[in-house]
Amino acid sequence: MPSGGVAEMSLAVIAVAVVVAVIFLVPALIEVRRAAARASRTIETVDAALPSLLTELTEAVGTMSRTADTVGSLAASVERLDRLSAAAVRTAGALVGVMGVMGQTTRGVMMPSLANVVGVLSAVREGIEWVRPRRDKRRDGT
Repeated sequence: MPSGGVAEMSLAVIAVAVVVAVIFLVPALIEVRRAAARASRTIETVDAALPSLLTELTEAVGTMSRTADTVGSLAASVERLDRLSAAAVRTAGALVGVMGVMGQTTRGVMMPSLANVVGVLSAVREGIEWVRPRRDKRRDGT
């Protein structure tokens, strides 16, 4: 029965192959089971922490939004201050121009008039002294 020997030999080779496969597959299956357990623990940890993380994230986004609003308000205030300072500079420039015109007017109109008044007063005084001699001159006998 040579054909029976070949069948038994084939079954023996198949049995050895199955045993070798099981020997190599069992540690791989154990490692897959460990990895699945670690993944499950990690998912549980994330699942437990996720609500608090989402709450903190929502609060952080709200804080950032309020900060952005504050920065926007500050930027608007700085822009208003810039416009006001530019207007103040223009007003100061106009005021300097008005003061210059007033100074020129004073020098051009008031100073000659004041000089004329001083001249008239000086002439009147000289005239009075000419008409009425000083007391000092009368005492000297002149």
